[in-house]
Amino acid sequence: MLAAADIEAYYRAVGTRMAELPVCNPALAVELLGWRAVEGVGALGVLITPWCMNLFWRPPAGAELPAKGERAVLALPSGDYECTLHEDESLGRYASASLCSPMQDFPGQAEARAMAEEVLRLIFAGPESEPESPQPAQLTRRALFRRALGGTP
Repeated sequence: MLAAADIEAYYRAVGTRMAELPVCNPALAVELLGWRAVEGVGALGVLITPWCMNLFWRPPAGAELPAKGERAVLALPSGDYECTLHEDESLGRYASASLCSPMQDFPGQAEARAMAEEVLRLIFAGPESEPESPQPAQLTRRALFRRALGGTP
């Protein structure tokens, strides 16, 4: 499994080229939260950067996936998440789903981290965890954030 530190180092290097762009929030740093292996799925976590927050997914080795730039569905008990496939020399094949961009609404790392942790809680929750609000088969980014912010999907 690719180490969280390697992913963070890669995005810190990218951040040095983006630091002066207006989409960057200087109050934020690169951090990968919840990075873990999930049987049959690969590894995933939520990546915070000064310019975006993404669900970061590393499919298992040998998984049959569409080509780079195409969409793939990450199927979890909480729902299906549409991700874009990427390929990089140092990171290999991975996929991401945008959760938030730009990041100006976050006053600091603690607030971005709190949102990422809530997203992780929601995506790893099985449908039986929240019976009062059944989850649709495909959870949209808008519905995920509405739930993370305490609303209904």
